[in-house]
Amino acid sequence: MDSKNGQYLTLPTTKQVAEIYAEINTTEDKIDKDVELLLEWVRKQPHMPNLDDEKKKVKSFLIGCKNSLERTKEMLDNHYTLRALFTKYFIENDLENSAIIKLSKYRVITPLPMITKEGNRVIIDHFKSEIYDCDIVVTMKVLLMSIDIRMSKLDIFKKDIYILDMKYHRLSLLLECLPHMNEMSLCLNNAFPLRTHEFHILNAPNFIGKYINILRTKFNKIISQRLYIHENIDKLKDYIDPEILPINYGGTFPKTSEELMDEWKNEVLKNFDWVLRHNKLKVNESKRLKKSNITLENMDGSFRKLEID
Repeated sequence: MDSKNGQYLTLPTTKQVAEIYAEINTTEDKIDKDVELLLEWVRKQPHMPNLDDEKKKVKSFLIGCKNSLERTKEMLDNHYTLRALFTKYFIENDLENSAIIKLSKYRVITPLPMITKEGNRVIIDHFKSEIYDCDIVVTMKVLLMSIDIRMSKLDIFKKDIYILDMKYHRLSLLLECLPHMNEMSLCLNNAFPLRTHEFHILNAPNFIGKYINILRTKFNKIISQRLYIHENIDKLKDYIDPEILPINYGGTFPKTSEELMDEWKNEVLKNFDWVLRHNKLKVNESKRLKKSNITLENMDGSFRKLEID
């Protein structure tokens, strides 16, 4: 827990935030003015929900879109369009707080508390044992809810670094994902302006080739330059400061990934009322002046890939 802000996530320092802004050619003052411009644009779009209470989210989207107003407008439109199209992936029932409780019993998917010197956030993903009953839809609900809480409420970051430990992954799990893959790809690639810096795989199974081939169809071609498969955990320390990594992944952060998942679960549950309120915000297609590029009919079409830079 971050003693400075009472939250699980330690935020970037003032200097790190300034560096994040400088990289995308903006400042604190300018980005605040641009957020107001974006909110004014939203108010003029009859199909869009009211986002006046979501300045933090709009700001995070602007940072993720590298300070492009037009790209941010597109991403915000996509975000609330996908909420309307794929309601099954967005929690709306107050009983569904059980989703993260259920998932946390057999799986860890959590951001790590400390941020890198560059301002990147590390996410770790692994099953706790070989015994699990994985529900793909529940997993997506938790994943999207966690991303949303980070970007809208709790986090400031430049890019994501993703660690996937496949020690207990089964080929059957990959096959179960395939019917949902296009929808999942749309939501992850188009609902949030995520920028992935690196993707690390540990304990690669013998079907890793199939997994990577699927990844490459969903990411742009640069993924092959940023995807690392490690023979052992120690290799992670060549890329990520050990102070950030939990003790069961060769780091010196004084908790295990499972303990951190428990803390993140509690942080998500503390913000669950906000999730329920916010997930009611969607586009109203009957009021849209210009047809959306994202529909159920063209979901296999040409969409922006998850940005790797």
